Amino acid sequence: MVDAVMPRLLYVADVPVESSQHGSALMFRALETYPADRLRIIETGWPSQPERRLAGVAYASLPIGRRRWLDSRLHGIYSAWLTWTAGDRASHVLASLAGFEVDAVATVGHGFGWITAAEVATRLRVPLHVIVHDDWPRLSAISGALRPWLERRFGRIYRNAASRLCVSPFMAEEYARRYGAAGSVMYPSRSKDCPVFEPKAARSIAGGEIVIGYGGNSGPEMMACLRTLAASLPETGARLAIFGPFADEAQRELLALSPAIAFHGFVPFRQMIRELRDIADVLFVPMTFAAADRDNQTVSFPSKLADYTATGLPLLIYGPDYSSAVRWARSFDDAAEIVDREGIDALRSAIARLAADRDRRAALAARAAAIGRQCFDASGARASLSAALAAGHA
Repeated sequence: MVDAVMPRLLYVADVPVESSQHGSALMFRALETYPADRLRIIETGWPSQPERRLAGVAYASLPIGRRRWLDSRLHGIYSAWLTWTAGDRASHVLASLAGFEVDAVATVGHGFGWITAAEVATRLRVPLHVIVHDDWPRLSAISGALRPWLERRFGRIYRNAASRLCVSPFMAEEYARRYGAAGSVMYPSRSKDCPVFEPKAARSIAGGEIVIGYGGNSGPEMMACLRTLAASLPETGARLAIFGPFADEAQRELLALSPAIAFHGFVPFRQMIRELRDIADVLFVPMTFAAADRDNQTVSFPSKLADYTATGLPLLIYGPDYSSAVRWARSFDDAAEIVDREGIDALRSAIARLAADRDRRAALAARAAAIGRQCFDASGARASLSAALAAGHA
């Protein structure tokens, strides 16, 4: 679509649109070149940071729920209440538009804002476009007895949407089976000004001192994988360079397992890509083995792969065989060193293999770079969203 015919798009969702991580980065990059005067963003969760927002785009914050209650032991009951009443917030959204004429509504199926967005689209009689980056019906902390009700409500809105954009082909397949509606794939993408490097020449590693890079968060599921990695470092001679927002407690926990860890903090993605390329020999992609997280690990997708594959470095994926990252790599002829067995021994053996085999690291780096261009080009998510909007606006 050319800019002149792009629909006036209203984004309503709990996921903030900002240049940061996860779903926020996915949406920021998908909307990065959208005409600012044809886009309005209403964040119904925690608001984005002003300095990380899309330039020239009007943002508004209309939060659904209060953090104090969502962080309390009543989270499950409160989540049920917010799910039940989220549609009532549509009136607040409509009152905030200040003359902005809406041709289409976009939302992210996470939290509660997607319910509000669906009601707004219904009242305005415009198409609804649903983007899904995690398995919200199975992730929600809603009280267990109400989970089937949440899933039915999600399924109804998902089926009735003008388009359904899923973060992985595995999600599109599973949701078609689960909810009876086909979805399109919108992989995470790189930013329009992302530095993209050719495969880095693999160095000879004396004494096995390979440097492993990680860029991401310190959530409980990631920390479980990082603890295993940290515990494997002492006997391999490997070192770990971590980029991301790690609190002092998380740093102490990992350093207690190995002192060979350096924390570089949360930095802009461009800086992270360049520094990882300079520092690391291989990049770590963790996917949790926890049985409780199986549904989400199967259908979600690690957004870090978009930036990881821009570094020109090989990938080390640690996760169960059903996880999306492992299945993705195997669908491209094992485009990574894959450890699909949980535990220190399996991870330690993989690190030792990579340290000893320079040719394998070089081959994996070349493969990751090529597949990264194919899957995560900066135009990819924008093209997927534009095609969905065009079809709904026809």
